[in-house]
Amino acid sequence: MTPKPITYVKASPVALTADSSSEDAFVAIIGACLRHAEANQPAVLAGQMEGVHQMRVAFRRLRSGLRIFRPLIPREASTARVEDIRWLNGFLGPARDWDVFLEEGMAPMLAHFPRKRGLSLFRVRAETLRQTHQRSLREALGDPRYQQLTGEFAAWLDDHAWREALDEEQRERLAQPALDFATPLLGRDHRRVEKQGAAFAELSTADRHRLRIRIKELRYALDFFASLYPAPPVKVYLSALARLQDSLGIMNDIAVARRLLDEARLRTVSAARQVIEGWYGCRLDVQERAFLALWRDFTACERPWKD
Repeated sequence: MTPKPITYVKASPVALTADSSSEDAFVAIIGACLRHAEANQPAVLAGQMEGVHQMRVAFRRLRSGLRIFRPLIPREASTARVEDIRWLNGFLGPARDWDVFLEEGMAPMLAHFPRKRGLSLFRVRAETLRQTHQRSLREALGDPRYQQLTGEFAAWLDDHAWREALDEEQRERLAQPALDFATPLLGRDHRRVEKQGAAFAELSTADRHRLRIRIKELRYALDFFASLYPAPPVKVYLSALARLQDSLGIMNDIAVARRLLDEARLRTVSAARQVIEGWYGCRLDVQERAFLALWRDFTACERPWKD
């Protein structure tokens, strides 16, 4: 029998119903994120770029899920879990950043400037750094701490261990319908995005980064609770959020690129660095103009949780 090829795995939809309690939703959402991460371990170990991306997304979604439910399950109940995720992200983040920089930044740049010897030489140095981070990530996945992370997280979910720190009133709130918890949460997060995004032209680089995080968290939240709302408006709204997130992500790439160039010790006066920063600066200008049209599309979307 031919072995099944190793490939990356995307997140599976979370299936909730009108009868699902808030605690049911929490278990389903966090469990789905954990399975998403674990399913991509073979692809990461095989050196597949998209496997690294999907595992990083899985743990970001997991942290976002924990954050969403903090009004019901306080931070203290998951502190150890969050620390373990932060440790792993210390390996996932650099590996993914170098993947994006080389494949989405350097590749088109080199195609446009094929005779720039400085760029070609720098790419060799950058590839060495990428391989170093990939190796560190694979070693982290082989570390007993990673097995402990996934095993203890699964046991924490199975045992509903967070209940130990809750009083009776808090446990009663967990038993309330997930829909009653999700709807005001989505409305609040939408208003925050709307307020900050409306002032986009005046936002600093740091504020734009925070807007991107808010958009990403709103997108994750609606994706988690999507099965509780009508599918067509959910699809349109999530698509509009994804385009905003992508646009802001490209704007953030220049800040990430500068950090990576510093890591690679590429001098600010070098011709290669000036070409790279100029290239990213042009992309930033294009995205700033495109964002306004994407923002109008988003604000015109029907909010799926509204009657």
